[in-house]
Amino acid sequence: MSQDGYGLCPKVSIGRFHGSNLASPPPEELNINESIATCGRFLKRRVANINIARCTGVVSGAIVAVALASPLTATAHESDQPPIEQSSAPTLATPVSELASEIAVQLSATSSGCGKRALHTGLFNLHTTDGHHVTRTFLVQLPPTYNASRAYPLIFVFHGAGGNSSQSYSWGLQNVNEASEVNESSDNGIFVFPDGINYQHYGVGWDDSKSGYDMPFFDNMLKSMEVDFCVNSKRVFVAGFSWGGDFVTALACARGSVIRAAAANSTTDEYSSVNNFATYHNLPCPTNTHPPIRFEHAVGGDSAYPAPRFATTSVLFRHFNSCSAASTSVHSSTNVMSCKSYNGCAKEFVECSFNANIGHTLPPHWAADTWAFFSSFP
Repeated sequence: MSQDGYGLCPKVSIGRFHGSNLASPPPEELNINESIATCGRFLKRRVANINIARCTGVVSGAIVAVALASPLTATAHESDQPPIEQSSAPTLATPVSELASEIAVQLSATSSGCGKRALHTGLFNLHTTDGHHVTRTFLVQLPPTYNASRAYPLIFVFHGAGGNSSQSYSWGLQNVNEASEVNESSDNGIFVFPDGINYQHYGVGWDDSKSGYDMPFFDNMLKSMEVDFCVNSKRVFVAGFSWGGDFVTALACARGSVIRAAAANSTTDEYSSVNNFATYHNLPCPTNTHPPIRFEHAVGGDSAYPAPRFATTSVLFRHFNSCSAASTSVHSSTNVMSCKSYNGCAKEFVECSFNANIGHTLPPHWAADTWAFFSSFP
Protein backbone atom coordinates (compact mmCIF):
# COMPACT_ATOMS: atom_id res chain seq x y z
CA MET A 1 0.00 0.00 0.00
CA SER A 2 1.41 3.38 -0.96
CA GLN A 3 1.50 6.23 1.50
CA ASP A 4 2.06 9.94 1.30
CA GLY A 5 5.51 11.43 1.79
CA TYR A 6 5.18 11.61 5.57
CA GLY A 7 3.99 8.03 5.94
CA LEU A 8 0.82 9.04 7.75
CA CYS A 9 -2.18 8.99 5.45
CA PRO A 10 -2.67 6.20 2.93
CA LYS A 11 -3.22 7.15 -0.68
CA VAL A 12 -6.48 5.77 -1.98
CA SER A 13 -8.35 5.89 -5.24
CA ILE A 14 -12.07 6.03 -5.77
CA GLY A 15 -13.71 3.11 -7.50
CA ARG A 16 -16.74 3.55 -9.65
CA PHE A 17 -19.88 4.05 -7.64
CA HIS A 18 -23.51 3.38 -8.44
CA GLY A 19 -26.21 5.14 -6.45
CA SER A 20 -25.12 4.96 -2.83
CA ASN A 21 -22.60 2.11 -3.11
CA LEU A 22 -18.93 2.15 -3.98
CA ALA A 23 -17.40 -0.63 -5.98
CA SER A 24 -15.35 -2.85 -3.67
CA PRO A 25 -11.80 -1.51 -3.44
CA PRO A 26 -8.92 -3.74 -4.44
CA PRO A 27 -7.20 -5.47 -1.48
CA GLU A 28 -4.12 -3.27 -1.81
CA GLU A 29 -6.11 -0.08 -1.33
CA LEU A 30 -7.49 1.24 1.91
CA ASN A 31 -11.19 2.07 1.88
CA ILE A 32 -12.36 5.65 1.94
CA ASN A 33 -13.97 5.43 5.36
CA GLU A 34 -10.77 4.32 7.07
CA SER A 35 -8.65 6.83 5.15
CA ILE A 36 -10.71 9.82 6.22
CA ALA A 37 -10.93 8.53 9.78
CA THR A 38 -7.18 7.93 9.98
CA CYS A 39 -6.29 11.41 8.69
CA GLY A 40 -8.89 12.96 10.94
CA ARG A 41 -7.52 11.26 14.04
CA PHE A 42 -3.95 12.23 13.22
CA LEU A 43 -5.00 15.83 12.79
CA LYS A 44 -6.92 15.83 16.05
CA ARG A 45 -4.02 14.37 17.94
CA ARG A 46 -1.53 16.83 16.37
CA VAL A 47 0.97 14.07 15.67
CA ALA A 48 4.51 15.43 15.31
CA ASN A 49 5.65 16.32 11.81
CA ILE A 50 2.24 15.80 10.27
CA ASN A 51 1.86 17.47 6.90
CA ILE A 52 -1.67 18.81 7.08
CA ALA A 53 -1.96 19.83 3.48
CA ARG A 54 -0.77 16.47 2.15
CA CYS A 55 -2.67 14.35 4.66
CA THR A 56 -5.98 16.12 4.20
CA GLY A 57 -5.36 16.43 0.49
CA VAL A 58 -5.44 12.67 0.19
CA VAL A 59 -9.05 12.56 1.26
CA SER A 60 -10.20 15.93 -0.07
CA GLY A 61 -11.39 16.74 -3.56
CA ALA A 62 -13.25 13.87 -5.14
CA ILE A 63 -13.21 11.68 -2.02
CA VAL A 64 -14.75 14.35 0.19
CA ALA A 65 -17.20 15.27 -2.55
CA VAL A 66 -18.42 11.69 -2.78
CA ALA A 67 -18.47 11.32 0.99
CA LEU A 68 -20.52 14.46 1.48
CA ALA A 69 -22.95 13.39 -1.19
CA SER A 70 -23.83 10.00 0.32
CA PRO A 71 -23.54 8.33 3.75
CA LEU A 72 -21.21 5.67 2.31
CA THR A 73 -19.30 2.91 4.07
CA ALA A 74 -16.91 0.36 2.72
CA THR A 75 -15.21 -2.84 3.80
CA ALA A 76 -11.96 -2.31 5.70
CA HIS A 77 -8.75 -3.92 4.53
CA GLU A 78 -5.59 -4.55 6.44
CA SER A 79 -3.06 -1.71 6.46
CA ASP A 80 0.36 -1.01 7.86
CA GLN A 81 -0.86 2.17 9.60
CA PRO A 82 0.38 2.92 13.14
CA PRO A 83 -2.06 1.57 15.73
CA ILE A 84 -4.86 3.95 16.70
CA GLU A 85 -6.30 3.83 20.19
CA GLN A 86 -9.46 1.77 20.16
CA SER A 87 -11.34 4.36 22.17
CA SER A 88 -10.82 6.96 19.45
CA ALA A 89 -11.45 4.73 16.45
CA PRO A 90 -14.85 5.14 14.77
CA THR A 91 -16.85 2.08 13.89
CA LEU A 92 -17.42 1.04 10.31
CA ALA A 93 -20.94 2.30 10.73
CA THR A 94 -19.68 5.86 11.12
CA PRO A 95 -20.98 7.81 8.10
CA VAL A 96 -18.24 8.88 5.75
CA SER A 97 -19.95 12.26 5.47
CA GLU A 98 -19.44 12.87 9.19
CA LEU A 99 -15.76 11.97 9.03
CA ALA A 100 -15.25 13.99 5.89
CA SER A 101 -16.82 16.98 7.59
CA GLU A 102 -14.15 16.76 10.30
CA ILE A 103 -11.45 16.85 7.63
CA ALA A 104 -13.21 19.77 5.92
CA VAL A 105 -13.13 21.72 9.20
CA GLN A 106 -9.39 21.12 9.51
CA LEU A 107 -8.87 22.21 5.90
CA SER A 108 -10.88 25.40 6.39
CA ALA A 109 -8.84 26.27 9.50
CA THR A 110 -5.52 26.35 7.66
CA SER A 111 -4.47 29.73 6.29
CA SER A 112 -3.21 30.50 2.79
CA GLY A 113 0.32 30.83 4.18
CA CYS A 114 0.56 27.10 4.77
CA GLY A 115 3.21 25.58 2.53
CA LYS A 116 5.13 28.85 2.12
CA ARG A 117 8.74 29.05 3.21
CA ALA A 118 9.05 31.49 6.11
CA LEU A 119 11.42 34.38 5.44
CA HIS A 120 12.12 34.68 9.16
CA THR A 121 12.17 32.51 12.27
CA GLY A 122 12.73 33.49 15.85
CA LEU A 123 11.97 37.11 16.83
CA PHE A 124 11.49 39.84 14.24
CA ASN A 125 9.45 42.95 13.42
CA LEU A 126 6.82 43.24 10.70
CA HIS A 127 4.78 46.21 9.48
CA THR A 128 1.27 46.91 8.28
CA THR A 129 -1.17 49.83 8.29
CA ASP A 130 -3.99 50.86 10.59
CA GLY A 131 -7.34 52.47 9.82
CA HIS A 132 -5.67 55.85 9.27
CA HIS A 133 -3.21 54.29 6.78
CA VAL A 134 -0.38 54.86 9.23
CA THR A 135 2.43 52.29 9.04
CA ARG A 136 2.54 50.34 12.27
CA THR A 137 4.98 47.83 13.75
CA PHE A 138 4.39 44.51 15.45
CA LEU A 139 6.85 42.06 16.96
CA VAL A 140 6.51 38.41 15.93
CA GLN A 141 7.94 35.29 17.49
CA LEU A 142 7.96 32.27 15.20
CA PRO A 143 9.00 28.86 16.56
CA PRO A 144 12.64 28.18 15.65
CA THR A 145 11.65 24.84 14.11
CA TYR A 146 8.65 26.34 12.34
CA ASN A 147 6.99 23.86 9.97
CA ALA A 148 5.12 25.50 7.08
CA SER A 149 2.83 22.48 6.73
CA ARG A 150 1.58 22.68 10.30
CA ALA A 151 -1.15 25.18 11.24
CA TYR A 152 -0.17 27.00 14.43
CA PRO A 153 -2.40 28.87 16.87
CA LEU A 154 -1.88 32.63 16.67
CA ILE A 155 -1.70 34.66 19.88
CA PHE A 156 -1.81 38.47 20.11
CA VAL A 157 -0.58 40.14 23.32
CA PHE A 158 -1.36 43.85 23.82
CA HIS A 159 0.74 46.07 26.11
CA GLY A 160 -0.55 48.61 28.61
CA ALA A 161 -0.51 52.41 28.65
CA GLY A 162 2.83 53.92 27.70
CA GLY A 163 4.23 50.50 26.84
CA ASN A 164 5.42 48.78 23.72
CA SER A 165 5.93 45.30 22.32
CA SER A 166 8.97 44.76 24.55
CA GLN A 167 6.72 45.19 27.58
CA SER A 168 4.16 42.62 26.46
CA TYR A 169 6.95 40.28 25.38
CA SER A 170 8.47 40.53 28.87
CA TRP A 171 5.31 39.06 30.40
CA GLY A 172 6.48 35.71 29.11
CA LEU A 173 3.35 34.13 27.65
CA GLN A 174 5.50 32.80 24.82
CA ASN A 175 7.84 31.13 27.33
CA VAL A 176 5.29 28.81 28.93
CA ASN A 177 6.57 25.28 28.30
CA GLU A 178 3.59 24.19 26.23
CA ALA A 179 3.61 27.48 24.29
CA SER A 180 7.29 27.54 23.43
CA GLU A 181 8.99 25.34 20.85
CA VAL A 182 9.97 22.44 23.10
CA ASN A 183 9.20 19.95 20.36
CA GLU A 184 6.94 19.92 17.36
CA SER A 185 4.23 17.88 19.05
CA SER A 186 3.72 20.59 21.68
CA ASP A 187 0.69 22.80 21.35
CA ASN A 188 2.95 25.78 20.71
CA GLY A 189 2.08 28.87 18.76
CA ILE A 190 3.05 31.97 16.81
CA PHE A 191 3.04 35.10 18.96
CA VAL A 192 2.36 38.70 17.94
CA PHE A 193 3.17 41.70 20.15
CA PRO A 194 1.75 44.86 18.54
CA ASP A 195 3.00 48.38 19.24
CA GLY A 196 0.47 51.03 20.18
CA ILE A 197 0.81 54.71 19.23
CA ASN A 198 -0.19 58.01 20.80
CA TYR A 199 -3.93 58.23 21.28
CA GLN A 200 -5.24 61.80 21.52
CA HIS A 201 -3.66 63.40 24.60
CA TYR A 202 -3.49 60.20 26.65
CA GLY A 203 -0.11 58.94 25.48
CA VAL A 204 0.78 55.60 23.88
CA GLY A 205 -2.09 53.16 23.93
CA TRP A 206 -4.97 51.87 21.85
CA ASP A 207 -8.00 53.23 20.05
CA ASP A 208 -10.45 50.81 21.60
CA SER A 209 -13.59 51.99 19.82
CA LYS A 210 -15.26 49.59 17.41
CA SER A 211 -14.85 52.09 14.55
CA GLY A 212 -11.36 53.26 15.56
CA TYR A 213 -8.11 52.94 13.65
CA ASP A 214 -6.81 50.03 15.73
CA MET A 215 -9.55 47.63 14.62
CA PRO A 216 -8.23 47.67 11.02
CA PHE A 217 -4.72 47.42 12.50
CA PHE A 218 -5.74 44.13 14.13
CA ASP A 219 -7.46 42.98 10.94
CA ASN A 220 -4.39 43.76 8.85
CA MET A 221 -2.00 42.06 11.25
CA LEU A 222 -4.20 38.96 11.24
CA LYS A 223 -4.44 38.95 7.45
CA SER A 224 -0.69 39.44 7.08
CA MET A 225 0.07 36.54 9.42
CA GLU A 226 -2.42 34.24 7.70
CA VAL A 227 -1.00 35.03 4.25
CA ASP A 228 2.68 34.68 5.14
CA PHE A 229 2.62 31.89 7.72
CA CYS A 230 0.76 28.66 8.41
CA VAL A 231 -1.91 29.71 10.90
CA ASN A 232 -4.84 27.82 12.34
CA SER A 233 -7.48 30.46 11.69
CA LYS A 234 -9.84 28.75 14.13
CA ARG A 235 -7.38 29.32 16.99
CA VAL A 236 -6.70 33.06 17.17
CA PHE A 237 -6.28 34.26 20.76
CA VAL A 238 -5.95 37.72 22.28
CA ALA A 239 -4.58 38.81 25.65
CA GLY A 240 -3.96 42.23 27.13
CA PHE A 241 -3.22 44.08 30.35
CA SER A 242 -4.57 47.48 31.44
CA TRP A 243 -5.15 49.60 28.31
CA GLY A 244 -4.20 46.58 26.25
CA GLY A 245 -6.95 44.71 28.09
CA ASP A 246 -9.37 47.50 27.21
CA PHE A 247 -8.58 46.81 23.57
CA VAL A 248 -9.06 43.08 24.15
CA THR A 249 -12.52 43.91 25.52
CA ALA A 250 -13.22 45.90 22.35
CA LEU A 251 -12.01 42.98 20.22
CA ALA A 252 -14.28 40.58 22.12
CA CYS A 253 -17.14 42.89 21.21
CA ALA A 254 -16.24 43.78 17.63
CA ARG A 255 -14.18 40.80 16.39
CA GLY A 256 -15.66 37.96 18.40
CA SER A 257 -16.33 35.92 15.28
CA VAL A 258 -12.60 35.52 14.55
CA ILE A 259 -11.29 35.17 18.12
CA ARG A 260 -11.25 31.74 19.76
CA ALA A 261 -10.70 33.03 23.31
CA ALA A 262 -9.66 36.21 25.12
CA ALA A 263 -7.80 37.05 28.34
CA ALA A 264 -8.41 40.54 29.77
CA ASN A 265 -6.32 41.53 32.77
CA SER A 266 -6.69 44.45 35.21
CA THR A 267 -8.88 46.19 32.71
CA THR A 268 -12.18 47.84 32.03
CA ASP A 269 -13.19 50.14 29.16
CA GLU A 270 -15.22 53.26 28.49
CA TYR A 271 -18.69 53.63 30.06
CA SER A 272 -20.91 56.68 30.12
CA SER A 273 -21.85 55.52 33.61
CA VAL A 274 -19.29 53.32 35.38
CA ASN A 275 -22.12 51.60 37.26
CA ASN A 276 -24.00 50.50 34.15
CA PHE A 277 -22.54 48.03 31.64
CA ALA A 278 -25.25 49.00 29.13
CA THR A 279 -23.48 52.35 28.68
CA TYR A 280 -20.36 50.62 27.29
CA HIS A 281 -19.30 52.78 24.35
CA ASN A 282 -19.08 49.91 21.84
CA LEU A 283 -22.62 48.65 22.37
CA PRO A 284 -24.30 47.37 20.34
CA CYS A 285 -21.45 45.12 19.28
CA PRO A 286 -21.05 44.62 15.51
CA THR A 287 -21.34 40.84 15.98
CA ASN A 288 -23.47 38.62 18.18
CA THR A 289 -20.61 36.11 18.48
CA HIS A 290 -18.23 36.57 21.39
CA PRO A 291 -15.31 34.44 22.57
CA PRO A 292 -14.74 32.64 25.86
CA ILE A 293 -13.16 35.13 28.28
CA ARG A 294 -10.82 34.93 31.26
CA PHE A 295 -10.90 38.11 33.34
CA GLU A 296 -8.31 38.70 36.09
CA HIS A 297 -8.20 41.76 38.35
CA ALA A 298 -7.61 42.97 41.89
CA VAL A 299 -10.45 42.56 44.35
CA GLY A 300 -12.70 45.64 44.17
CA GLY A 301 -10.44 47.89 42.12
CA ASP A 302 -6.91 49.22 41.85
CA SER A 303 -5.10 52.53 41.47
CA ALA A 304 -5.71 52.71 37.71
CA TYR A 305 -9.26 51.35 37.68
CA PRO A 306 -11.03 52.06 40.99
CA ALA A 307 -14.30 50.37 41.92
CA PRO A 308 -16.83 49.69 40.51
CA ARG A 309 -15.17 49.42 37.10
CA PHE A 310 -14.11 45.79 37.37
CA ALA A 311 -17.56 44.80 38.62
CA THR A 312 -19.22 46.63 35.72
CA THR A 313 -16.89 44.97 33.22
CA SER A 314 -17.68 41.58 34.74
CA VAL A 315 -21.37 42.21 34.04
CA LEU A 316 -20.47 43.30 30.50
CA PHE A 317 -18.65 40.01 29.88
CA ARG A 318 -21.61 38.07 31.28
CA HIS A 319 -23.78 40.02 28.86
CA PHE A 320 -21.49 39.13 25.94
CA ASN A 321 -21.76 35.41 26.66
CA SER A 322 -25.32 35.27 28.03
CA CYS A 323 -24.23 34.06 31.47
CA SER A 324 -26.35 33.95 34.58
CA ALA A 325 -25.27 35.76 37.76
CA ALA A 326 -24.64 32.41 39.44
CA SER A 327 -21.15 30.94 39.37
CA THR A 328 -19.13 27.91 40.39
CA SER A 329 -15.72 28.05 42.05
CA VAL A 330 -12.91 26.71 39.90
CA HIS A 331 -9.23 25.97 40.49
CA SER A 332 -6.79 28.80 41.06
CA SER A 333 -3.05 28.29 40.60
CA THR A 334 -2.22 30.53 43.56
CA ASN A 335 -3.63 31.14 47.03
CA VAL A 336 -3.66 34.91 46.45
CA MET A 337 -6.38 34.59 43.82
CA SER A 338 -9.81 32.98 43.70
CA CYS A 339 -11.57 32.03 40.47
CA LYS A 340 -15.12 31.28 39.43
CA SER A 341 -16.83 30.19 36.24
CA TYR A 342 -20.24 31.66 35.52
CA ASN A 343 -23.13 29.32 34.85
CA GLY A 344 -25.36 29.02 31.79
CA CYS A 345 -22.96 30.81 29.43
CA ALA A 346 -23.08 30.45 25.67
CA LYS A 347 -19.27 30.70 25.84
CA GLU A 348 -17.17 30.22 28.96
CA PHE A 349 -16.51 33.18 31.23
CA VAL A 350 -14.01 32.77 34.08
CA GLU A 351 -13.35 35.60 36.53
CA CYS A 352 -10.40 35.60 38.92
CA SER A 353 -9.90 38.15 41.71
CA PHE A 354 -6.51 38.52 43.39
CA ASN A 355 -5.45 40.27 46.58
CA ALA A 356 -5.85 44.03 46.35
CA ASN A 357 -2.34 44.65 47.70
CA ILE A 358 -0.91 43.17 44.48
CA GLY A 359 -2.15 46.32 42.80
CA HIS A 360 -2.35 47.21 39.13
CA THR A 361 -0.16 44.49 37.74
CA LEU A 362 -0.28 40.93 36.50
CA PRO A 363 -0.87 38.34 39.23
CA PRO A 364 1.39 35.35 39.91
CA HIS A 365 1.30 32.62 37.24
CA TRP A 366 -0.45 34.89 34.75
CA ALA A 367 1.35 33.45 31.73
CA ALA A 368 0.81 29.79 32.65
CA ASP A 369 -2.83 30.40 33.60
CA THR A 370 -3.52 32.30 30.39
CA TRP A 371 -1.91 29.65 28.22
CA ALA A 372 -3.81 26.88 30.03
CA PHE A 373 -7.05 28.75 29.32
CA PHE A 374 -6.22 29.22 25.64
CA SER A 375 -5.11 25.61 25.28
CA SER A 376 -8.46 24.37 26.54
CA PHE A 377 -10.03 25.55 23.27
CA PRO A 378 -8.82 23.32 20.41
